[in-house]
Amino acid sequence: MKTFAYLDIRIGTWDVGRIVIELDFESAPKASENFLRLCENKSYKDTCFHRVIKNFMIQGGDTDHKITQLEEYPPDSLGTGGTSINTADFYEAENLKAIDEPFLVCMSNKGAVNSTSSQFFINTLAAPHLTGKYTVFGKVRNGKSVVREIERVSVMGSKHGDSQSWLPVKEEMVLIVDCGKWDHGDPVPCYNACYDSLGGDIYEEYPDDNEIEAFDLDNPEITYKISTVIKESASLLLKQKRLRDAFLKYKKALRYCNELIPDPDSNPEYHERFLNLKKTIYLNLALVALQMNDYQTTIDYCGYLLEIDKHVPMTQTQTSKTLYRLGMAYRGLKNFEAALEFLQKASILCPNDQGIKSELCMLQKLVEDEKKSKRQKFAKFFS
Repeated sequence: MKTFAYLDIRIGTWDVGRIVIELDFESAPKASENFLRLCENKSYKDTCFHRVIKNFMIQGGDTDHKITQLEEYPPDSLGTGGTSINTADFYEAENLKAIDEPFLVCMSNKGAVNSTSSQFFINTLAAPHLTGKYTVFGKVRNGKSVVREIERVSVMGSKHGDSQSWLPVKEEMVLIVDCGKWDHGDPVPCYNACYDSLGGDIYEEYPDDNEIEAFDLDNPEITYKISTVIKESASLLLKQKRLRDAFLKYKKALRYCNELIPDPDSNPEYHERFLNLKKTIYLNLALVALQMNDYQTTIDYCGYLLEIDKHVPMTQTQTSKTLYRLGMAYRGLKNFEAALEFLQKASILCPNDQGIKSELCMLQKLVEDEKKSKRQKFAKFFS
């Protein structure tokens, strides 16, 4: 029977989600037992990931340095501590297998193979050069998107010295806020992705994180179909009024488009198809952001659309929708004159659209009322 442990992650003040790790008791019983017990007795709670290197690994587990307030970060000597439940100090290595795939969970050490305590790391890219040096005791089964989020935090950089080069900045401190044993049926909370497979989306948040057998990343016909499935899944969520989930799913579809779009010279047909799919996704992201009253995000995505339009022209309907959503976003920000300008442009493209006409009339009145109010305000100074 498989055994799992979990880590709940917060970055800065934002709860990101849960990492579920399958433990390998068969090949690494001591390390697996050590990690599980440390999770169950909450030893990892309030510790942080103190070493984050993009496209390589994330490391945490210094149980000697707890952080309960942001002001306490980083504590002196962070990254030097750790406690094993097996002995008072360290224990010997196990399962020194090849680290030839991402999301393996390994025990860190003090520079020697048999110096393992509580520190661990998760590799985010195959690292065969580490083979034979570290105990491999588990693999991430849920929450790969959480690992990717950690991997992308800002770090202090080399100017702070070698010991803090890869330490996340205070504003993006990566904290383990809870931990324990995880059983099938237990929740896997996630706040930076939507794991719902509605519409057939069975794919990881990042294309490269799918199992190699899942699909051929070099086949644009296949990757385009997958990107479309993810986009349609988002649309089904939108129909259910699950705005946040739809927004996250559209962002996933956009990520697939951005990472899998073929070169225009090698495959111009599918390059154009991906660009057209991106336009649809941007439109939907702007729509969902607008419905969530996130007006600046709406404006941002509409801006991306207008930038794409310079290279691959939008249809008249797409341009009209973009201008309309810009107008409504500026109206939400109470910038009525900018809103009126964009709605007037949308009306020129679709003069018979009753929705645009209605909003245009309301905005014209709002602009006139605003001008009238200003005139009355300034008139007081001369009365």
